[in-house]
Amino acid sequence: MKTIEFHILQNFPPSNLNRDDSGAPKDCDFGGYRRQRISSQCLKRSVRTSEVFETLMHDRLGKRTKRAPIEVAKLLVKGGQTEARAKAMAEEFFEALYGVNDKGMTDYLLYIGAEELQRSAALLLEAGEETAAVAEKIATLRSNPPAKGDKKGKEDHDKAIAEAVKPFVALADQYKKTYPKHVRSVDVALFGRMLADSPTENIDAACQVSHAISVNRMNMEFDYFTAVDDLQPEDNAGAGMIGTVGFASSCFYRFACVDWNQLVGNLGGDAAAAREGVIAFAEAFIQARPSGKQNTFAAHSLPAFIMVIVRESGQPVSLANAFEKPIQPSKDQSLTERAIDALSHHYTKLKKMYGLNGSASCVLLDDADAAVKALQGAGVSVQEEVSALIASLGNSINA
Repeated sequence: MKTIEFHILQNFPPSNLNRDDSGAPKDCDFGGYRRQRISSQCLKRSVRTSEVFETLMHDRLGKRTKRAPIEVAKLLVKGGQTEARAKAMAEEFFEALYGVNDKGMTDYLLYIGAEELQRSAALLLEAGEETAAVAEKIATLRSNPPAKGDKKGKEDHDKAIAEAVKPFVALADQYKKTYPKHVRSVDVALFGRMLADSPTENIDAACQVSHAISVNRMNMEFDYFTAVDDLQPEDNAGAGMIGTVGFASSCFYRFACVDWNQLVGNLGGDAAAAREGVIAFAEAFIQARPSGKQNTFAAHSLPAFIMVIVRESGQPVSLANAFEKPIQPSKDQSLTERAIDALSHHYTKLKKMYGLNGSASCVLLDDADAAVKALQGAGVSVQEEVSALIASLGNSINA
């Protein structure tokens, strides 16, 4: 099993990039010490919604949405249907597939690619005008329920709807039975999806992203802030609003891995698309930052250390245990520099103990002679620029 690993050290100034239910920075216990944390969900969303990922993947992206019926209705209108019939057809089709609420949206979020929306629209357009007319009839029935207390009327009404929706139930069954076991959308192939009501559409994720944890012990602080009413009378010295916001400053270890074979399979055997997806993910994972409270803190730091490892076999290996004991700055070294040293020495020890295979490359922002020597001794190629690192990754995948 070929895997691609990404190991990143990234130091952030005061920030609250990912909040818990109380509004404070997320945290966790690791090595017996409290650490600041950024959830894997937050990091994955940062990647797939980043400008660099969207630019590189263009139309090969999915959307997490409840509005699939609305988007399919737009495609039906483009295919020649009236807006009323298009809306009715799309809603009845998705009602049979997943369930639709009174706002014309699915009951839960779908992670769906553009090609799947197009496939749904094509299936409905092929069904023809007779099915469109039935959808319009169902919409009329649903909007004109019998009077409350009219038991016989309700039974007849429900029976009429149950009979009328049969063509859409059949279309939904056809959609599920002929559903391909792969997708075109690279992000869906990377991050996967699970639909309990439609397991044939499940996609096993090819990418695993760990929760980022601080290499240092977390010290959360609170900013007490006030806002002044600009139009208040001069003799009123009070604030218009007061509040507090939690924040912390941490150097994070971030880890992700991609199962190459799973990704190629998810994309229907398209190795070229998989390679483009890995490169796009690499660039986005390096550059993307969570958006939480950025208007307040503007914590737009870039990584100081990036290592990419392509393993031809074996399991991926996290290096989080390099920071089981919290890192502290010393008189001569910053927090980030000491974290780089700790990671490089930990990787060297793992390499020696387990004989880890793989082609590894890294790039360092800060001078760290000891770390560089340790990594080179462990067979890691040290690059000068991120672009060279990405090129090295591309060459390793081709090989």
